[in-house]
Amino acid sequence: MYQSHDNSPLFSRSTLVILGWLAAVLLIVWLLPANSLLKTAGNWFPTWLHSCMELLAIVVAALVFSISWHSYRSEQAGNLSLLACGYLAVALLDSAHLLSYRGMPDFITPSSVEKAIDFWLAARLSEALVLLGVALRAWRPLSNPQQRYQWLAATLGGVALMVYLRLYQPQLFPRMFIEGQGLTPLKIVMEWLVIGLLACAAVGLLRRREQPFDRQGLLLAVGISILSELCFTAYRNPHDIYQLLGHAYKVLACLVVYRVVFVSSIQQPYIQLTSEISERRRAEQQVETLSFYDNLTGLPNLELLRDRTSKALSTLSRDAQQVALLYMDIDGFKDVNDSLGHACGDTLIRELGSRLQGLLRSSDTLCRATGDEFVILMPDVENAESVGLLAERILNGLQRPFLLHGHLQTISLSLGAAVAPHDGQDCETLLRNAETAMYQAKQDGRQTWRFFDSTMNQQALARLQLLNDLRQAIAQHQLQLYYQPQIDLASGRLSGVEALVRWQHPVRGMISPAEFIPAAEESRLIIPLGEWVLRQACAQAASWQRQGLALPQVAVNISAIQLQHGHLEESVLQALADSHLPASLLELEITESSLVDKTEQVIDSLKRLKAMGVNLSIDDFGTGYSSLAYLQTLAVDKLKIDQSFVRDLTLNQDNRAIVSAIVQMAHTLGLACIAEGVESQDIAAALHRLGCQQAQGYLYARPLPADELQTLLQDWPAAHWAQDGATE
Repeated sequence: MYQSHDNSPLFSRSTLVILGWLAAVLLIVWLLPANSLLKTAGNWFPTWLHSCMELLAIVVAALVFSISWHSYRSEQAGNLSLLACGYLAVALLDSAHLLSYRGMPDFITPSSVEKAIDFWLAARLSEALVLLGVALRAWRPLSNPQQRYQWLAATLGGVALMVYLRLYQPQLFPRMFIEGQGLTPLKIVMEWLVIGLLACAAVGLLRRREQPFDRQGLLLAVGISILSELCFTAYRNPHDIYQLLGHAYKVLACLVVYRVVFVSSIQQPYIQLTSEISERRRAEQQVETLSFYDNLTGLPNLELLRDRTSKALSTLSRDAQQVALLYMDIDGFKDVNDSLGHACGDTLIRELGSRLQGLLRSSDTLCRATGDEFVILMPDVENAESVGLLAERILNGLQRPFLLHGHLQTISLSLGAAVAPHDGQDCETLLRNAETAMYQAKQDGRQTWRFFDSTMNQQALARLQLLNDLRQAIAQHQLQLYYQPQIDLASGRLSGVEALVRWQHPVRGMISPAEFIPAAEESRLIIPLGEWVLRQACAQAASWQRQGLALPQVAVNISAIQLQHGHLEESVLQALADSHLPASLLELEITESSLVDKTEQVIDSLKRLKAMGVNLSIDDFGTGYSSLAYLQTLAVDKLKIDQSFVRDLTLNQDNRAIVSAIVQMAHTLGLACIAEGVESQDIAAALHRLGCQQAQGYLYARPLPADELQTLLQDWPAAHWAQDGATE
C-alpha cells in the first residue's frame, strides 16, 4: 500500500480481466431462463457448504484485522487501522450470522433465516462503510496514535450493541425474508444500499490516482463485493445458485483485501528491509574496499597486508614455516611519470601489479604500498632460497617492456626481503627491514635484490643522520665552495674555474662529496643545495671581476634532478640578477646521461639560457648515452672528457683512441674540449698533442677556497704550464 501509482490508469489490466470474468459468470446465470436447472434446483448451496464459506470468510477477515493491527507503525497511514477495525466488526458479525443460520444450534435465541439476515446485513454495511472510509480518508498517519484504540473501542461497542438488540430486542428489526415468498423489498433495498456505499467507495478510490497505496487492489475488492451484493438481491431461497455465487464472491473479496493488507504491512516492509540490509552490506563492502584495497590497482593496501601478515606471524610458534616480506620499488619511476605523463604512470602501476600477480603463488599476497612501491607477503616459506627464487623470477619477468599509451617502456625494480622470525617477529619490523634491504639494493646498482641483515640498519641510520645534518648544513651555511682552475694547454693561462662544494661538518670534519652528493640526489636535497652553489659561485665570480682579476668564467655542475625538477632557468636568472654577473661568465656543466629522454620543456629552458649568453658544457662526456642530436639542438660550447679516459692516457691505447675520437668530433662540431683529472706533465703533453685545448686536475691545483685561489690567481704562472710542440 506504499507503492507510488502516479499517473496510473483508472483500472489496471488485471483488475479489468478479473472483474470482467466474474461479471460474465453472474450475467450468464442471470440471463438463464427461470425454469432452467441452475435456477430451479434448490440444493446448490447446502448448509455445510455455507458454513465452510462463512468460516473461511471469517478467518480471512480476522487475519486482515490481525495483520493490520499488529503491524502498525507510527509512520504508517491511519487508514490501515481503520480497515483493521472494520474487518474486526465484519468477522464478529459474520460469526453471529453463521451461528444464527437455519440448521445451526440455537445461538441464545432460536436460529432462523431472519436472524441470520439481520447479522448479515450488519456485517455487509460495516464492510461497505469501512471501505468507503478508507477510500475517502487522506492516506496519512494518525495525528494521535491513541486514536486507533478509540476506533477499536467504538467497533467492539457497536458490535456488542447490535448483538444485544438482535438477540434481546428482535421486535425492533423489520422483516427481511418471508418463507415461501423470499426476500422482502426492504431486504433488497438494504442490499442496494450496500451496493451504493461500495460504489461510492469505488468512486473515491478512482479519484485518488496519485495516492501511495494499492488502489487497484482495493478497487478489485470493492468491485467483487458489488458483484457479491448483486447476487444477494436476486436469490429466492437460501440454497440457490445466487447464494453460492454471492458467498464465493464475498470470500474472494475478503482474500483480495487480505492480500492488499499483507503486501502493504508485511511483504513490502520486508522487501524494503531486505533492500536496506543489502544496501548496507554493499556500503560495508564498499567501505571495506576503500579501507583495505588500492583504488588504482584493486590490490590489497598496507592495512590489509598488516592484518594478513599478523595472522601469518601468529602461526610461527606452531609451524616450522617462515614468513617473508618482499619490498620493491620501481627504479626511476618519477622520470617515467614526468616524461610520459601521469596517465602513463598510472597505467604502468596497473600493468606491473597485474604482471607481478601472475608470478606469485596462490597463497601469496601482493599489496600496493604507496606510489610505485609494492610489497609481497609469503606466509609459508620453507627456506630463504624460495624467497630468492621469487625475487629472481620477478626481475626476469620484467625484462619484457610495458606498452604505455603507444610507448614501449622497460623498467627495473629494486627488491628487499626480510624473513621472520630472524628479521623481525612483528609486521612493522618486517616491513621496515624489508624496506631497508630494498634501499640497499638501490645503492648496490638497482635491478637487483638483497636480504636484510643487521648492518643495514646501521647504514640506514647513518644515511638518515647524514641527510638530517646536510639539511641543517644548507640552512646554517656550513657548506663552502672550493674552486679548481681550468687551464688553456697551449698558453698555460687560466681559462676558468670549476665551483665544487665542500662540507666541513662540525663533528665529523670534512665530509667527501662522494658521500653526501649521492645522498642529496636520492633525497632531492640536491635542488636547494644546487641553488646555493649557483648563487655563491655567481656572487664570488662577480666579486673577482670587480677586483680586476682576469677570470674568463666559472663552471657550475648541474645535476639531472635539478635539470628536471629544480626550475633551473629561474634559478640561473635569479643568481645572475642578484650578483650582476654577465651571463657569458657562467658555464653550466651537464652530464650527458641527464639529457637522455628529457622533456621539451627542459630542452627549451636550456636553449633560452644559451640564447642569453650562458655557456653549456657536457660533463663526463663518453661515459653516458652519447648522441650528436642534443649537441646540435642545444648548441653546446664545450665537451669535458671524463677522467676515467684521461688518467691512463699514456699507457692505455684504448683510452688514447677514445680521447682522440672525442677531440676530433669536438673540432668537427666547432666545440671546445677540456680534459679533467690531469695529474702529470706527460698526460698534459699528450692531450695537447691530440688537440685538446683545456685541462683541469691536480697537476695545476687542487680545489681551493676562494681566498686561497684569489692569491694564486694574482700571480698565475702561465708560462710554466704552457705546452710546446705541435699537435698530432
